[in-house]
Amino acid sequence: MCGRFTQPGDIEIIRDLKVQYGVDVNADPGDAAPPVNREQTLIPFNDVNVIFTGREGVIRLGAMYWQLIQPWNEEFKSRYTCFNVRMESMIKQHNERLLREQRCILPVRSFFETRKIGGVAVKPKESYEFALKSGKLVPLGGIYAVWVNPEDENDRRYSCSIITLEPNEIVGEVHDRMPLVLDEPAVKAWLDPLVTDFDELMGLIRPLSSHLLERSRAC
Repeated sequence: MCGRFTQPGDIEIIRDLKVQYGVDVNADPGDAAPPVNREQTLIPFNDVNVIFTGREGVIRLGAMYWQLIQPWNEEFKSRYTCFNVRMESMIKQHNERLLREQRCILPVRSFFETRKIGGVAVKPKESYEFALKSGKLVPLGGIYAVWVNPEDENDRRYSCSIITLEPNEIVGEVHDRMPLVLDEPAVKAWLDPLVTDFDELMGLIRPLSSHLLERSRAC
């Protein structure tokens, strides 16, 4: 899973996505919320900075609520915990549509995992931080949804979820799941609205090679 990460502010994200991944990001969030302009350490149920491709095909940076709220909900809340979505559940119809049409990237400096054995957190708690050895932003792949207030069609709210999958070796020594970390060739494809083939997209959801990540004890 992924339940905590560090993230830079909007100016650094726009600069680093261009320099490190060759992605031009428009600072105008469109009808999403304005991005956060400072570095933060974040947990679910907060607004996070997200890269997404808007309806007109422009790659934008905006703030989204980190807990997926499906558009059919009467209120902007969910009965279920959906800040992570499992790769295995992407075959569900509502998730498949979002995978085809509404993908996003959460650009972070690092993410954290708490050590578990047999699905149970060890005591005392052991938390580990993971980052790219290259020092580049870590592009976490996800999906997003747009909820429209049934009483006010101009009230549009964005929410997102990080895709998780079986871990690579370095994460697997700590936890039995890891977030989707997109490799460099996959970043542009993930943001390309013309890429809609389900099998092709599922092929991008794979564990990042362990040798590209570094791990350090956080607590």
